[in-house]
Amino acid sequence: MRAMFNMVASLMLMLGMTVPVQAADNHYHITLLRASIGTMPAMIDAVKERKSALDGEMLIMRHSQGDHWDLMLLAPASEAFPDQANYQSQADFQHDFLATSDADWQTVKKMAEGANLFHVEMFQAASGLYDKLLEQRIMENNYLVATEREANLIFETRFGSDVDLFTLGIYQDMQAFAASPVLTPEAFEKAAVDAGFKARSDIGFYLRKFIIGHQDTLASQIE
Repeated sequence: MRAMFNMVASLMLMLGMTVPVQAADNHYHITLLRASIGTMPAMIDAVKERKSALDGEMLIMRHSQGDHWDLMLLAPASEAFPDQANYQSQADFQHDFLATSDADWQTVKKMAEGANLFHVEMFQAASGLYDKLLEQRIMENNYLVATEREANLIFETRFGSDVDLFTLGIYQDMQAFAASPVLTPEAFEKAAVDAGFKARSDIGFYLRKFIIGHQDTLASQIE
């Protein structure tokens, strides 16, 4: 059913039609861009102009490794799919979609202040297992918090993409991303079990039960 909604919404967007969404949750407009050869500087300038037109209310992430897009744009959206900026003169690929999150825009923006590393994980759920995938992401966040780390932001796709959900980890730099808390093995193990996993070693294997696709990307911030 989720895939059908996304297909219908994508068609509506292609036809220039407004896509209604429910008034609950916090809505986000996500744009993925891949630059044409030689147009990356011009595309970045165009995106910066768009951010300025939105009074700075946009997060610009530049791909480092792990996926095929160059820029990921995240901005708060209204209750209907917002007007899309057209980057086709600089981009070989532009993909716009709508997602929701428990996190409001002010929270996202505050977390991103001064941050220069983003860990973006995008997931396609196996048939009938979306709820279990979402549950796993929440369990992993509980594990992260219990082991003295920041939880990832969770975004659920509503319209326009075959990505069912994605998570966003926000860090000051690579050192902060790679840092591991000074805890005993027993503390890590207890945190995993308390979060609902069989063991710490089961976290990654448990995730694989619920997905058919997964992109794991690092990106930096463009101000």
